[in-house]
Amino acid sequence: MTAQWESNEQQQLGSAALLHYHTQTDGDDVPGDLLSPTAYDWGLYGVRPRQSFRSFGLRPPLLNFLQWDERCDSGYTLLTPRGTLVTQPAPIILDARGELVWMDDRFGTTMNMKVQNYRGEQYLTFWAGTMDISFGRGTYYMLDSSYQVYKQFSAANSIEGDFHEFSITENGTALLTMYPITPADLTSLGVKGQGWIYDGVFQEIDIETGELLFEWRASDHYAVNETFYPIDTVKQAPNNVFDFFHINSIDKDEAGNYYISSRFMHTITCISPTGEIRWIYGGKRNGFTDLSDGAATDFKFQHHARLHDNGTMTIFDNGKYEKWYQDWWKTQKPSRGLLMQLDTEQMTAELLQEYINPDMRGVASQGSMQILPDSGNVLVGWGYHGSYTEFTPDGDVLCHIHYMPEVVINIGWVGSYRSFRTNTWVGRPKDHPAIYLKPSEKRVYVSWNGATEIDHWVLQTTEGEASDELVFTDAVTATKRGFETSIEVPRASFQYLRVAAVDKTGNVLATTLVVDKDKGNAPPDKFWTWIVVCVMLICVAYASWRARRWLTTTAQAASQKLNARARPYRETFRMKEERGASDELEPLYDD
Repeated sequence: MTAQWESNEQQQLGSAALLHYHTQTDGDDVPGDLLSPTAYDWGLYGVRPRQSFRSFGLRPPLLNFLQWDERCDSGYTLLTPRGTLVTQPAPIILDARGELVWMDDRFGTTMNMKVQNYRGEQYLTFWAGTMDISFGRGTYYMLDSSYQVYKQFSAANSIEGDFHEFSITENGTALLTMYPITPADLTSLGVKGQGWIYDGVFQEIDIETGELLFEWRASDHYAVNETFYPIDTVKQAPNNVFDFFHINSIDKDEAGNYYISSRFMHTITCISPTGEIRWIYGGKRNGFTDLSDGAATDFKFQHHARLHDNGTMTIFDNGKYEKWYQDWWKTQKPSRGLLMQLDTEQMTAELLQEYINPDMRGVASQGSMQILPDSGNVLVGWGYHGSYTEFTPDGDVLCHIHYMPEVVINIGWVGSYRSFRTNTWVGRPKDHPAIYLKPSEKRVYVSWNGATEIDHWVLQTTEGEASDELVFTDAVTATKRGFETSIEVPRASFQYLRVAAVDKTGNVLATTLVVDKDKGNAPPDKFWTWIVVCVMLICVAYASWRARRWLTTTAQAASQKLNARARPYRETFRMKEERGASDELEPLYDD
């Protein structure tokens, strides 16, 4: 397979140039079922394209592979989509070809899902809760390999935990971010009277006991006038609080030093185990000499800073904070991933490599950068913009994927705070695989949400009665294809069937529930459901019309009868008025 991308004539969406990608195939199977990636990006698949299944009710995003290369990592991609158009917020795992592996909506809005090690075991970890402007208030989850909740905990000191960071250290502790409201003096920014800030706080807690081990507050070490965030809208009210710092990532080294990223200070700060600032990289108090003519310190509104063992640091550089409607007239600097070399003894910084957004857009918020351990490739998630890209270590684009149409991607209707890749996760759900059978279709559809070890499916049948101890016979073997596999029902004589999930060694992992071949288990057809509903509505409307007509006719008849009885009396009173009250009237009717 050869893959290439080319910049066609620049279309305008605001002031951003749209880059159109084309994938050339030499007979290979390119991921995705799209007839036209261009149609996807122009919204012809809908403003939020999604997959659908027979045996599974949730609908994950449909991916658009704008560029594909077989050198891309084969692991699972972890996303937590959220936004205006996300009606089923849920953590999602996809395989390298965009097929669903796992999706679960029981947690509501989730952020920052990744695989982490704790006490020798792997867990899916994430934050879940409610959003408050640009941070969150919620709790932290750890799921085991069966997707059951192993731990659920909160931040210490009754402070509500934020989504920006949940990192498990090698010592089995958790690093968490939070945004408590704190009174502050804002006179240096021109605000008189009592001011308020969202403080940038992080905690380290013991996961087993919940004990607070360390807490650090930005307001104790940073002045509010060091911020790069505009003060224009700040007023003297608790409900209009100034987010002067905006902490969005924490890392910790073996020596016990912490490394925190401040979006609005444009800084990465090293904090000692006792809480003092060791050094500041970037911002107004930058302590590093830039060996790259200013390029090594030219990051703004960044996210996801990580220090690596070889002294390098990775940063997702947003380069901006404005939303599309605030700066559409400006020339955009594309967001990028950065690989820096830091010498903390000589206090120098050097830009080694940048990984530029192939869409050439600046991402207003969120984003992540991950060096993949097996290949050394780099995965960059574009946060607010529903897309992610895999690069070679040298910065060449290998795979570029949208899960939002390009025509509306700038609006941020669907995005994922961070995007991660894992090659080590093994899912072993405890529930049965799901089966869907509609007898008239002569096919069964099977899936098993979260299972990662299925190699193939075996449809099994039996002629026994429901009351018997059923003995099943293997009838059809089908290779697992994507999340949901379709299997043709054999014409042989049998009454009941089930489907077994089998791994590469031939071990049966689990079986579906037993289904009657003639009855199936499919819900009523939606078409006929709508027909029934429409008929019922017509009947109700007709009955209502008949009842109303009967009431109207009855009321009119009663009114006419009453008028007939009252007419002689009205005539009498009329004649009295004409002749005078003393005149004797002749009867109108004979007795």
